[in-house]
Amino acid sequence: MDKTKQYRSYLLIILGIITFFKILFTATTSLSLFSEETQYWLWGQNLDWNYYSKPLMVAVYNFIFTGIFGNTDVAVRLSAVLFSAGTAWIVFELGLKMFKSAQVGFWAALMLVVMPYFHLASFFHTTDSSLLFFWALSFYWLWMATETRKTSHWVYAGLASAMGMLSKNTMVLAIPLIFVYLLLVDAKQLKQKGFYVYCLVFALSFIPIIVWNFQNDFVTFRHVGTLGGVEGESKPFDFGESMKYVSEYAGGQLGIISAFFIPFLVMSIRRVIKHKERQVLFIMLPAIGVWCLFFLISITKRVEVNWPAFAYVNLSIAMSYVLQLASSGWRKYATYATGISGVLLILIMKPAPLDAIGFKKVLRPDKDPLARLAGFREMGERIDFLIDSLSLDKQFIFSDSYHLASEMAFYVEDNPQTFTINLGRRKNQFDLWPGIEQFENQGYDGVYLQWGTADRPEIIAGFKERILKETYFAVYRGDTVKTFSLEIYKDLQHIEEVKTDSY
Repeated sequence: MDKTKQYRSYLLIILGIITFFKILFTATTSLSLFSEETQYWLWGQNLDWNYYSKPLMVAVYNFIFTGIFGNTDVAVRLSAVLFSAGTAWIVFELGLKMFKSAQVGFWAALMLVVMPYFHLASFFHTTDSSLLFFWALSFYWLWMATETRKTSHWVYAGLASAMGMLSKNTMVLAIPLIFVYLLLVDAKQLKQKGFYVYCLVFALSFIPIIVWNFQNDFVTFRHVGTLGGVEGESKPFDFGESMKYVSEYAGGQLGIISAFFIPFLVMSIRRVIKHKERQVLFIMLPAIGVWCLFFLISITKRVEVNWPAFAYVNLSIAMSYVLQLASSGWRKYATYATGISGVLLILIMKPAPLDAIGFKKVLRPDKDPLARLAGFREMGERIDFLIDSLSLDKQFIFSDSYHLASEMAFYVEDNPQTFTINLGRRKNQFDLWPGIEQFENQGYDGVYLQWGTADRPEIIAGFKERILKETYFAVYRGDTVKTFSLEIYKDLQHIEEVKTDSY
């Protein structure tokens, strides 16, 4: 068996094992789905050409997998797990193609699968799950296209990018990034048709997004503009807040690729500066360009740690390449670093061994990101019990939070359509669907959930009476991490909601 086949076999076995244990974890854990996962699942129950904040494909993937395997946690996450395995495989093939080395590709794939940002995107089904796959696939074909200049390769790249765009809008950044790359490396190609064929094929994905937004007051553009700081109310510049945002951003970005791999990141940057190899530039330019873009945004507002991470998907190829050029000591370090990173990710998902030696003092349960997954399944079961024990005949479930409404749509028996009301929040996808006004003065009872326990006078006044209010505690790692209020009201009259232009 030659080296390439050998490394492919090793990688296939490793990815198979990882895939099996991710599915096993989801099938056996007491943790619920992440609220973004249930929101996208709910979109899949209400198929459309676009949605408030994202394109259509995240809903389509949910529609397909839950249509085959049912509305289960595993079915929702299965596409993320499969996309992640595919992404790692593409990274291997691109490393092999660029550097003529199966070893570079193999180590690139291994390093990728233990990077924290990739672990999250490959475990939880968010828009990043498929974006990473199509970003990697796009740049595989873009590399082939820029090297061979074949029109067919530009078309394949355009199709991959179009699918990426229909998975998440940030895929659009591939166009300026490959333009800059050609400008630096081979400007003559910008006078040829290949790049423009790519842009034309890519642009086909804009059609459903633009048409849907034209029909819906361009809410996606308003929402993205608000996140980027170009829409909505502007606040006076605060230097202290700015430094806080910038430091959070810079530190977070180093953490999500694994602190153990920072030396290889530095080596990669030095390599591209000193030797100007087109292969390393092709890998580093998207990561550096997108990092700089979101760094500028972080000067004026908080940037979520995962926003620029899609552009890092090929970084491990450059890291693996410089690693093969480094001393045996660095290669030994890389082996340990990769192994330790993987073990830490496992322990974070299953923290009981760490808690036994005092990990709660390092990361309190209420600060643990996984605490956001606690309690929803049990809350759904409690609602089922109350509906049955109180003999509710006509009822609807609603909240002022799309997170809670989405979770209950998934975890309440028979997956009812749930609703949100606006008591001062920004808009979301629920506002584009029929609301609870359809139940007014028809004898419908309301099951209301909220974070915290404060009474909401608007809701109390909107029904004939409240018949139950109870406090529900979500427990994770032995501690209470969230408090909910679960309330049941008789006979909806009318709730006066807040009218808002906040996106």
